[in-house]
Amino acid sequence: MRRVVLWMLACLFVLGFQATAQAAEPAKISRNQATSSFGENVVFELEAESSSPIREVTFLYALGVQPGDVPAYTEAEAKWQPGSSIEASFTRDTSIEFLPVGVTVRYKWQLVAEDGTITETPEQSVQYQDTRFNWQEKSSRGITVRWYDGDEQWGQDLLDSALGGLDRLEQRIGGSVEDPMTISIYSNTRDMRGALPPNSADWIGGQARPDLGLIIGSIDAGDDAELGRLVPHELSHLVLHQATNNNYGGMPVWFDEGLAVANQDSPDAGFKQMVERAAENGELIPLRALASNFPSDPEKALLSYAQSESVVRYIESTYGIEAITKLVAQFKSGVTDDVAVQTVLNRSLDTLDSEWRSTLPEAQGSGPAQILPDDTAPADRFSEQPRSSAPSNPSAPNSPAATPSVPLWIWLAGIGGLLLIVFGTIWIIRSSRQPRY
Repeated sequence: MRRVVLWMLACLFVLGFQATAQAAEPAKISRNQATSSFGENVVFELEAESSSPIREVTFLYALGVQPGDVPAYTEAEAKWQPGSSIEASFTRDTSIEFLPVGVTVRYKWQLVAEDGTITETPEQSVQYQDTRFNWQEKSSRGITVRWYDGDEQWGQDLLDSALGGLDRLEQRIGGSVEDPMTISIYSNTRDMRGALPPNSADWIGGQARPDLGLIIGSIDAGDDAELGRLVPHELSHLVLHQATNNNYGGMPVWFDEGLAVANQDSPDAGFKQMVERAAENGELIPLRALASNFPSDPEKALLSYAQSESVVRYIESTYGIEAITKLVAQFKSGVTDDVAVQTVLNRSLDTLDSEWRSTLPEAQGSGPAQILPDDTAPADRFSEQPRSSAPSNPSAPNSPAATPSVPLWIWLAGIGGLLLIVFGTIWIIRSSRQPRY
């Protein structure tokens, strides 16, 4: 009996040793912070100590994702030196790797010690803001407007314009949107240029990032006409991005821009006359040629906006607002405009184009589709980035969290312990069967 008791105690010792080895304490984090310097960089810093030397440090971050989302983290190379006590840092140079104003950066660190212990810091976030100005904010229904020039009423006018545009859009798309949107308004283009990517074209009057839910624009405080044009227009792009985002393809530019222009409180002067004049002169652009890019020529680009608005209004007045809703649903499924129009309106894209042209005075037609030059302007009068929910980092691919293997000595200890238990048990059984004298 004494042998059995001693053997059980030995087994418990082996198992307890292994459990202790596997349950090593994580590293202690003494510092974990991010510092943003507008126009220069964002610096992420970490200080940690571990009972076992740290052999791996991984920095992970994601742009613009919302709380509750599963971020597609990007792995970045941090600077650090191995040891039991480390200082690690990662710097994103925003003069080279541009960040838009208002973007939220979510980040975390992963540490792996030589004994196999993994330490992962809780996710934190930092906002990249233009600190040159004293911003004011107003928010409602997921929309935040920011401005620094103008009084409280001007801020309320900005918010009211955004909310009015949202109401009209939600009626057209047949539902609501949930992701927050931020609109930052500069009082002049000179101030705003500091928030645009390097080497941006002089004509850019703003920038929309539908994938991040961000808009910047330039409106002089009190300019109600520009307010009624810019805010509802750009908001339309963000709302449509949320309503149609998918992994297959985007909506045609003529639909996106046409709906955005139609959503404005302040119509663009002369658009109707521009379309009629182009029809009379046989200069209308084929609708299918406006699916991807607008021409770079300024006059043809303006005509493209005017035509797109006219076509969208024709669809809405002829087939009803429910046709717009159904087209949005089709584009969310990733189909082309040919398929979407055929499915919803029961006619081809070219037939829709012909029917719309027939409503114009003295319509002349435009002949065969034009081949647009390679040097095409952005789809909007504002600069818009590709519609992608993945974070952008050209220097580092997305990668999963590090999953280091268990150290070899733990495996050997485990195997040895199991063998000791098996052979010891056999020895006790055989000993107990021997006759006692």
